[in-house]
Amino acid sequence: MRPRLERVSRREKERLARELAEAFRVPEVEDVVSGRRFLKLTGRWTEYFDASEPRFEPGDLPDTAHPFSVGLPFAERMARGDLRLHPEGARVLSEEAPRVNVKVTEKAAILFTYGRDVLPGSVLDVEGPEVDGRWVVVVLEDWLGSHPVGVGVLRLTDEGPMVENLMDRGWYLRRGG
Repeated sequence: MRPRLERVSRREKERLARELAEAFRVPEVEDVVSGRRFLKLTGRWTEYFDASEPRFEPGDLPDTAHPFSVGLPFAERMARGDLRLHPEGARVLSEEAPRVNVKVTEKAAILFTYGRDVLPGSVLDVEGPEVDGRWVVVVLEDWLGSHPVGVGVLRLTDEGPMVENLMDRGWYLRRGG
């Protein structure tokens, strides 16, 4: 099946927003996602692209247009139906709904981009609710600003909070993309 680039319906966008808000357990996430404009590339799985700027319509593009020319990757729905947030989607949520953030040490951020988990001693601050099992954006803050490095699952342990890696900025290199 040849992938098709098309507009995301209002109903599908509401479902995407609701699923992400539930995963992060931060209600503002639903507002952030609902306020964006998405195109999707549908094939064996579905990739969502944030096309809030510039404003393209799928029909305005030649058949050979690459989806990255119309927007930033935001999320993917795998063939099984699982939803996975892309690191660029994590960056948007980190900036616009900061209660999703978990700040970590520099060493932890580097290791996270290699696919490792963030251990309890490396978590500096959990900005939203401390609820076991919720999604979080792993963030490194330095003198240049805030740098989202990926998405993980917050786990509460006796030693303190830790983050299990779901997706990070180094993932596409490790998978050979």
